Amino acid sequence: MFFNLGSPPKGPPPPFAAWSSRQLKVLDKAIVLAWGQTMATSRGRTLLASGTEAEITAMLQDAITQLLGSETLHGFSPAAFGAPIRGQELEDYSGTRLEKRPDLTITRLSARPAINHNAMFYECKILGRGRTVDDYITHGVMRFQNGNYAWGMPHAGMIGYVAAGHRTDAKASLIERWTHTKSPAPCAPLYGMVEDHSMNPVIAISIHARTFMLRNGEAPGNIMLRHMWLSEPPASVTP
Repeated sequence: MFFNLGSPPKGPPPPFAAWSSRQLKVLDKAIVLAWGQTMATSRGRTLLASGTEAEITAMLQDAITQLLGSETLHGFSPAAFGAPIRGQELEDYSGTRLEKRPDLTITRLSARPAINHNAMFYECKILGRGRTVDDYITHGVMRFQNGNYAWGMPHAGMIGYVAAGHRTDAKASLIERWTHTKSPAPCAPLYGMVEDHSMNPVIAISIHARTFMLRNGEAPGNIMLRHMWLSEPPASVTP
């Protein structure tokens, strides 16, 4: 047992190790299944059409939590993952800005070290209804690249709430903006983009350079972002 309050026990410093591909895909499935459950209700469809990002994210958080408790998705249970946290206050990479709030945070109970920053972080953005892909990049993707969120992790997620009339193909839409002369170019991915076709909807994956330094003097390395664009009607996933 630890009693010396002046010298807290130390785990491995950031950057932290990547989670396994299987763990990331379990979370992908959980989010898609939870989204499908929300879109099966009139309230869910109404919020996608006219709700705020906070309202839609709270709805998705509730659905993910219910799915976690039900243990109907193999590998997604309270024994493996914590319930999703919405808007958790965390410091940025520098430790000087203490109220950064990623939209959703999911912890892995076996993660070592077991600290707030060893988690899967998601930023959620409406697409359509006056919200653009540039907004998604500037107020979402760049928060990961700049070290506001997930600064100790090699991966994170972007969730797009796609309103009616907006394109649903994440890879093509993002590449089009990043190659445009007036795009938020500093956030362009390093190696283009790839797609994970094991999911429906298809998940687009981008890798971005991070140039800041962590407080322990380590470089954070690149960050991989998994882009999941969710729309109505829901995609179907088999648990």
